Amino acid sequence: MGLLKNKNWKEKGLKVVNGHKGKRAVYESYQDKDPNMAEEYLKFLAKQPDAVYISWDKAKGRFVA
Repeated sequence: MGLLKNKNWKEKGLKVVNGHKGKRAVYESYQDKDPNMAEEYLKFLAKQPDAVYISWDKAKGRFVA
């Protein structure tokens, strides 16, 4: 798949977020708390749009499903 370009992953992530009520709520809460975490969430969803039970792995410093 390769690395996603900045605009590309953001558009893909927002498409996933806007298509799912729960993911949208999570994204909005991350935007309020930590905008950097919201960006990481979008990157994760751009790479894995069908992921469920997404959580932040503190040890790895990234989202996992």
